[in-house]
Amino acid sequence: MKYECHGHIILDAKSYKASMERHKNGVNTAFVRNQLKICAEHKISFYRDGGDKYNVSAAAKTIAAEFGIDYRTPVFIIHRKGYYGSMFGRAYENMKEYLGLIREAKRLGADFIKLAVSGIMDFASEGKVTGQAISYPELKQVVYIANEEGFSVMAHANGAENIKNALCAGVSSIEHGFWPDKETAELFSQTQTAWVPTRSTVRNLIGTGLFDDGVLMNILEKQKEHLLSAKKLGAKIAAGSDCGAVNVLQGEGTDDEYGELSELGIDPGEGNKFISETFKRR
Repeated sequence: MKYECHGHIILDAKSYKASMERHKNGVNTAFVRNQLKICAEHKISFYRDGGDKYNVSAAAKTIAAEFGIDYRTPVFIIHRKGYYGSMFGRAYENMKEYLGLIREAKRLGADFIKLAVSGIMDFASEGKVTGQAISYPELKQVVYIANEEGFSVMAHANGAENIKNALCAGVSSIEHGFWPDKETAELFSQTQTAWVPTRSTVRNLIGTGLFDDGVLMNILEKQKEHLLSAKKLGAKIAAGSDCGAVNVLQGEGTDDEYGELSELGIDPGEGNKFISETFKRR
């Protein structure tokens, strides 16, 4: 049994634009079925989607059992207006709107909440993250509201301060977690929040010419250092490849991520179990 703890069934690993076009007038069920078939062929029986803006993951959840896959989804990402997240989600400007999105996700069949805490890595500048990040006081509030509505929170977060803020605010998993620091590793251990490092989404860009390979390698090395520290401290690390992202194919990406973790001597078994038990199917 393999776990894919962070994927996007909507994406084809080639083009974000083409992936959105494919579903913008309605879910392309044939495409979704083929994606699930590929996952099943790679022995994936658990898939936690990161959400999308066209309800594709929600549709996948309704048919995944046909392929022997236990499928979980937030339906869409929630993000602060003007911050990262619009490519897969819906925005809020105040807590009333945020609560409305939580309840809309629930109505559409969400199993948990996916929150965009920060932007993505700036591949041109070492250590930097694009855009703005949700402040710690606001993070505490939005995580509390999600929990009160019965949801665990899956948090997209990069940059040491943003990761630490999310951990202290009480999220249940950190996705990506690039540009961490020593204190980050310690907090993962203390909070027992799962870390889903999605190393394949960076590794599989090497050699494509899209970004400087030296920068990509440095991103991986910096994360590796603190992943190993977190492992030594007893943190939970789960296998999620961000499959569907550029050059991270469904099925193959999951295998790549297991390989990445194995190379570091990390067994994701405990982390995977934590994800499946914490992000319950509703």
